[in-house]
Formats: sequence, C-alpha cells, structure tokens
Amino acid sequence: MSAPDTSPRVTSPTTSSFGRFLLFRALPALVIAAVITFNANHAIILGQLSFMAFAFVISPLFLMAAFTSGLVTGARRAFIAMAVLAVLAAAVSAITIGQGQAAFSLTVGLWAALSGLLELFAGWVSTDSSQSREMLLLGGLTAAFGLVEAVIPLSDLYAVGLLGAYAAILGVFSAIAGFSFGFGASARTNKKAN
Repeated sequence: MSAPDTSPRVTSPTTSSFGRFLLFRALPALVIAAVITFNANHAIILGQLSFMAFAFVISPLFLMAAFTSGLVTGARRAFIAMAVLAVLAAAVSAITIGQGQAAFSLTVGLWAALSGLLELFAGWVSTDSSQSREMLLLGGLTAAFGLVEAVIPLSDLYAVGLLGAYAAILGVFSAIAGFSFGFGASARTNKKAN
C-alpha cells in the first residue's frame, strides 16, 4: 500500500486563467441584470440595447479564454465560435432595433440556444474536469434560456425580464465558479502545504 500524496497542489496558469475568464464574464452579466432589474420600463429597446452591450463585451472574453485557458482543440474552437456568434447576434440586434418583441426574442433566443450548445460541446470535450463542469452548467443554463426566449411567446415585459433573470443567474454562477477556481485552489494548496 502506497502512502497518500501529500505534495501541495499548485494551481496551473491555465486554471487561474479560466477562473479570471469566469469572473470577467460575471461582470457584464451582473451589470445587465442590474440595469434591467432596476429599470421600471421593460421596453424592448432596453432589452435590445442591454443585449447588444452584453454580446459585444463577452465576445473578446471568449477569445481570451480560447487562447489562454489551456482548452483542448475542440473546446477552443467552440469558444472562438461563441465569440463570433456573440458579435453576429449583437449586429443583428442592432439592425432589428425597433422591429418589436418577436425580433428581439428570436435574436436573443437563437444566440443563447446556439451559444449554449457550443458551450455544452466544449464542456463535453474538455479534459479538465473542473472546467468541464462549469462549461456544462453554464452552457446548459444558456441553452435552456435560449429555448424559452425563442419558443415561448412572451410579452415585452417578460421577454426583457427573462434576459435580466438569465444575466443575474449567469453572473452569480460565473462569479462563484471564478472565485472557487482562484481562491479555492490556493486555499487547498495552502492547506496541503501546512
């Protein structure tokens, strides 16, 4: 019988980079959630402008994660595709401003469903189990939001409110996961070192 491994576990740069990505991803989501939540008028224009800002901000974050988080080739390609998809969805949202709730729900819903499926795929092929777990959770959340937004007929209030609710949940989950990647790993390292 061999002795248990007591060597300290060191957080790799790619793990901490993925944790930073999750924290950076949480910020725009929480800002959008706050903007929608604390605005009494849930008009479609608010949803469209909020979504455009969110999509343009998260696109470079997905590119950053694709090249700095040590993702396997399939996951890296999925993250690049999510970055491109976010910019395309923001552009379509800009083009369809003033076209009403159906255009908003279809644009946001299709973006979320496709982006969620890509993130689920990235989590499925990822070789890092902790990264995979977060990708599967957030990808599933995003895909489910997309299906509800695109398929279920909603009023302006509910369509925009649902975007705010999704952003709040995404922001909180991403922040918790990001902190656990950084602080949780260093706490385990310190505990094992002592």
